[in-house]
This record gives sequence, structure tokens and C-alpha cells, in this order.
Amino acid sequence: MPIIIRPAIEADRAGLRGPALRSWLDAYVDILPQADIDDAPAMLERAFDRRITAMRVALLDGVIAGFYSLGNSDDPEKINYLWHLYVDPLCQRRGVGRALNDAALAELKSRGGSRVWLDVVAGNEKAIAFYLAMGWREYGREEADGLNFVLMEKNL
Repeated sequence: MPIIIRPAIEADRAGLRGPALRSWLDAYVDILPQADIDDAPAMLERAFDRRITAMRVALLDGVIAGFYSLGNSDDPEKINYLWHLYVDPLCQRRGVGRALNDAALAELKSRGGSRVWLDVVAGNEKAIAFYLAMGWREYGREEADGLNFVLMEKNL
């Protein structure tokens, strides 16, 4: 069955909880402080509240397998920013991440962008390797909120 990518709707919230939490913990459990890990369910709910209209979900076999969201298209500082891209660890290595990446890049290109960017928490080697394999490149490092970030970009 093909991977379907579509805008998230409020009714997706319950179906997003499990994949979002599993993918977030898979990425950060050995990187972030325990307080952040403990707060993950509440943090994800806050993220859904703020960003659900900007999210796109990937359905694999009719079930949410991952999602992405982009920066605000009305904000010149964030218009070409890939905010989130997460794949449920139960669905990884099945093309979901590639499909999400391709859909995000197509959406960013439709906004008129020629260069796009994202950041990854340093230490999230799986994500960094994924983005490098997708043709992104590191262009710098930055510290913010007590974390170190790898800054990545891609020309469209």
C-alpha cells in the first residue's frame, strides 16, 4: 500500500500521540535531560495545539506513521524552515521518512523557496545521517536554550 501524505486535522490528534511520542523518545532519550523526557507527552500536546494546522501526516497502511511541519509561510524568517519531521520507530526503514522529506521539499518549493533549512539537536546521529542521505548539508552549529544544534540546508 502506498504512503499517503495529507494535512493533519484535529481528528488526527489521538492517532498522532503514539507515533509522535515514540519517535520523539527514540530521538532524544539519551540526549536531553530527564526533565525534558518526563515532560514529552505534555510538550507534544502543546506542539499539537500550536502547530496542528501546519502539520502533514504520513499514513502507512491507513495508520499515522509520521509527520512533518513547516515554518509559518507568512513569516519571512521561517517560511523555508522544516520544523519537524518524525517517523514512528515502528515504521522506520519503510520509505516514510523519504516520502515526508520529499513532500516537505515540494511544499517549500511551492512557496517560492530556493534554499531550505532545518536544525537537529547535536547527538541525534540517526536524524543527521538521514538528512545527509536525503541531500541536506551541514552549514554550521549553534547553541540555544542550553542545547547544541547542527544547522542544515538544502538547495531546491
